[in-house]
Amino acid sequence: MRTKTFFLDQGETLGGAERFLLDFFQKLTPAETRRILPVVIGAKSKKYRLLLPSKIEVQDFVFPSVRGRVLKKLVIISRLLKAAHSLKKLAQKEKTAVFFSNTPRTHFVMFLAKQFFRMDGRWIVMNHDFTVPAFLLRKIASCADILIANSIPCREYLRRIINKKDFKKVRIIENGIDFSAIPKQSPPLQIKKILMLGRIDPRKGQMFATQAAELLQSSHPDLQFFVVGSPFKEDTRTMKYRDDILKFVHEKNIQNIHFLGEVDNPFEAIIGADCLLVLPTEPETFGRIVTEGLALGKLIISFDETGPKDILKNYELFLKTKNSLRVEKQNPHALAKKIAFFADNPQEVQLFTKKAREFVEKNFSLDETKKRLVNVILED
Repeated sequence: MRTKTFFLDQGETLGGAERFLLDFFQKLTPAETRRILPVVIGAKSKKYRLLLPSKIEVQDFVFPSVRGRVLKKLVIISRLLKAAHSLKKLAQKEKTAVFFSNTPRTHFVMFLAKQFFRMDGRWIVMNHDFTVPAFLLRKIASCADILIANSIPCREYLRRIINKKDFKKVRIIENGIDFSAIPKQSPPLQIKKILMLGRIDPRKGQMFATQAAELLQSSHPDLQFFVVGSPFKEDTRTMKYRDDILKFVHEKNIQNIHFLGEVDNPFEAIIGADCLLVLPTEPETFGRIVTEGLALGKLIISFDETGPKDILKNYELFLKTKNSLRVEKQNPHALAKKIAFFADNPQEVQLFTKKAREFVEKNFSLDETKKRLVNVILED
């Protein structure tokens, strides 16, 4: 008898984890869909639900937030345990045998369902980031059946944290790109429009782009910076960060930076730009915006941080160039200097963009991503 596969994702925002599943579901053939019978559990965001293919079933479910001060920890744990118990009852009702947790919050709930309520079924843990506490990640690894790393750095991180007996559970499935669903590449002839794309968050580094814009507005008045994205209203840290950036812009009277809010189609925003800035302030497991920007033939300038760094190092080796697209982490002066170099040397821009799509096609295919994930879900 075929059983459903629960894809656990609170889906409150449309971030990289959600886009990974959206791409995967869009690529499934009717036969593959019938074999794995996917059901998304959660998906709170209306935008996320609208983008899910009609063939994918969705069920409401609340995965409680794990943020809170010390006095709230008992309340948080109580809510997580309640969610874990509810998940077990839902799984029994639907006769579900395979579970795919896509975010740290869903990992927590699934772990509690296994540990405290002895829920049956195969558990696949998708690791998109480094945010799960090490002690808890070890426990999750011992309880799960499969641990998916979305990059080689992520795999190495898992191996540093989990017990050796669980190494055999680790699989690598990188974020692939569906080239049939994105525009053709449009390499820039020169650098004028510079883009940052993504949620406004201290971890994404929009402040450094703002500082670089301020440093360059006198010497390179043709350069215009565009920040596309919004803070997450339920996360006060991101709201404060946005306010701090706008205060800085006002105090410094920065005229060459523009804030555009969210967009429905990120590829359209990328197509309209010449250069993408990727400025994480913390290590990331992958650099999805890097591969998407390269696929569209854009110049990428990034902090030398885990995730984006690893993709760009491989790209630089692919090009056999001694020049680099990477700059010192959290250094707005180094960032401004690198932007100015490419703005002043358009011939160097073309060296880094003419083979960008070819590199991504060879290394980050969504067909390969889908094939690997389907195989993992169907493993005995």
